[in-house]
Amino acid sequence: MISIMKPKIIIVTPDRSFFRDPHVSAFEALGYECATFSSRNGFVYHPWFRRLSRKISFLGSLKKFKVNLINKGLLDLVKRYKPQYVFVQKGETISPATINSIKGLRVVTVNFYNDFEWSVISKIAPHYDYFFTQHQEILNRLWRELNLKNCFYMAHAAEPLRNPFINRENKYPVSFVGTYNPKIYPNREKYLLTIKDIGLNVWGNDDWVNTSLRECFHGRSHGDERFDIYRQSKIVIDINWEHVQSDGISVRPFEVTASGACLFADLVKQDIKSVYEEGKEFVSFSSGEELRKRVKYYLEHEREREEIARAGYNRTITEHTYAHRMKQLFDTMEHPDKYLYKNAFHK
Repeated sequence: MISIMKPKIIIVTPDRSFFRDPHVSAFEALGYECATFSSRNGFVYHPWFRRLSRKISFLGSLKKFKVNLINKGLLDLVKRYKPQYVFVQKGETISPATINSIKGLRVVTVNFYNDFEWSVISKIAPHYDYFFTQHQEILNRLWRELNLKNCFYMAHAAEPLRNPFINRENKYPVSFVGTYNPKIYPNREKYLLTIKDIGLNVWGNDDWVNTSLRECFHGRSHGDERFDIYRQSKIVIDINWEHVQSDGISVRPFEVTASGACLFADLVKQDIKSVYEEGKEFVSFSSGEELRKRVKYYLEHEREREEIARAGYNRTITEHTYAHRMKQLFDTMEHPDKYLYKNAFHK
């Protein structure tokens, strides 16, 4: 029997990234053999090391040494594994020189940079064969300021849970999973405080302990534990930053709907309305008072809440899985003019 060799792809993500496994699954479902590589690992990326390196200049050279090892390791893997593609998720440690060397081996390089760090993006985007971002404003700058034609829009995705509505516990009336940082997210404590007395549960960084919501705080959510929280929640809240000049939907709306919970989202990121229908697939709010009013209403009107949750879930499984995104990625590479200068959801 003649064996057919599968095309190969190397998936590059930070160590322990929860984006790694779903991307591997999506590529494998499309018929690719996958290898993985960590673009950020080791003690030099621990918070305590970053704090010390600000005080001890010598420690900065250790990080540079580590970054050099990462770049060498990726290039060595490409030479051994001989993939057709290298797919990088963010990859701020992967240097333009390494990207160019990989391209010199006739390997197609792709980056999905799901952050808005313009200083990094503007340096690395020109070197990839294809560069994807979830932020339309970042994309506009890449087009207009740098005149790049290798850059495209691609939103986040989720891997839906199977049958999340069967035997659903609904242990938590209202949940929020996210970081407390009043400088970046000034509205999180303010908004959540308005629903503190109607079943609010909070997971995130330890700084929540020092807030007025300490009684609602359950500690950190590790790894995929957030899916268990969403699966056991009636309502999950999404509160975004306001001071950063960038759009781009976070991964939370996709994962919440994929878990069968009813998504409540502020409208700071207006482009959420281009992927989910407001009022039918998610509930919006624009103030703490409005959030409280709508949470109380949908907790009291179970059928209406479940209809919205099911509609959001159905939209996610039909349009917003990792398989959908990777199909879009390959379609973009095959037909770039179809996506250039267009938002993928505004055709």
